[in-house]
Amino acid sequence: MEKPLTKDNLLRQADGLRDLARRARRLVESLTTESDQRRLERHIEELEDSALRLEQRAVEAKAAGGSFAD
Repeated sequence: MEKPLTKDNLLRQADGLRDLARRARRLVESLTTESDQRRLERHIEELEDSALRLEQRAVEAKAAGGSFAD
């Protein structure tokens, strides 16, 4: 069963994505090939973009009274 889309749930998901991005950023320095570094940096950007979209949805959920249907 899926959790309802609430501001808090969306923010928790965004925090999780940002945590993954932070950990991946630390790994970039340990990669030896530039192509691997660039690829991981693109994934980091995608994680951060997804987190930003979730945060924006959380603002919408708050404006809608704390939750909304998808």
